[in-house]
Amino acid sequence: MSQAVCEIISCERLRAPRATATWSDALEPRVRDWLATQAVIVEDWLNQLVAANADEQLIGLLCQHAAFLREAAGN
Repeated sequence: MSQAVCEIISCERLRAPRATATWSDALEPRVRDWLATQAVIVEDWLNQLVAANADEQLIGLLCQHAAFLREAAGN
């Protein structure tokens, strides 16, 4: 995971919990759904690359990206 992403995640954990519902409460589930969808798409590409015996480095990077997307989606 990149240093920038790690810093964002660390900052998010330090935020105080919100007391009332906000626009972001309605937005967050939609973003997580989008992230989950992106994970499925990346996994489909991975399956195709593995079947085609493609570059191992690319496959490894996409595996990491798919894991990041699943984690970000909360899956």
